[in-house]
Amino acid sequence: MRIALAVALVLVVAVPASAARPTVRAERNELAVLMQRDELISCGGTRGRDVALTFDDGPSPYTAQIIRTLRKARAQATFFLVGNRLQYWPKLAHAELRVGAVGNHTWSHPDLRRLPSWLVWLEVARTQWAIGQETGAKPLLFRVPYALHTRRTDEIVRKLGLLEVFWDVDSQDDVPNARVADVVRNVERGLRPGAIVIMHDLHPWTVRALPQILAAIRKRGLRAVSLPELLAADPPAPDQRCPYVPVGD
Repeated sequence: MRIALAVALVLVVAVPASAARPTVRAERNELAVLMQRDELISCGGTRGRDVALTFDDGPSPYTAQIIRTLRKARAQATFFLVGNRLQYWPKLAHAELRVGAVGNHTWSHPDLRRLPSWLVWLEVARTQWAIGQETGAKPLLFRVPYALHTRRTDEIVRKLGLLEVFWDVDSQDDVPNARVADVVRNVERGLRPGAIVIMHDLHPWTVRALPQILAAIRKRGLRAVSLPELLAADPPAPDQRCPYVPVGD
């Protein structure tokens, strides 16, 4: 009995402080700090063992299956939602919050560069309202469609209180009729602490690739967490260079 107790105490002490999940307040505070940097955020830091899987363009007919796969693996992800699609798959946004976080991906997925400022504002603000109505909480994160943005669109997003986040690992699952093996390989090549992976929950091959991607993450001793958790626990250092930064004007 004494030996078992001693072993238990050693294990508790041995767990690093970074293993504890940041509080919601800590996540919000760190996102606010990152917003003040006025630079692209496309990766986390390199000191931990967390990676962030992100899914754009949902909800969709495949979202529920992705949620089940994440829950089974005890993994988390972040979903960037298109506002006008919420009406077709109600309650999924709320379910997504149970396995991570949700973000804003505009109302109709346009090229924001081609819109006047008032329409850019409406695309983002309307989605904020819709997600807030669906989940009871407004998103803190934004991802611009097609990675196409300008200083003007970035400033509008910032004024709406959102942190704009890109990625540094592209699964390329948006290639028409992509092969599952290629999607898995594209993600595996970029897996490292602090990686932010972009996928899309519109494709059946993404659903089939996800279990293999989660297995690869576990095999490398990494954890799949939400973006707010990654950025709060291990934010990128100022001027940290990521392996890939999306091109924007």
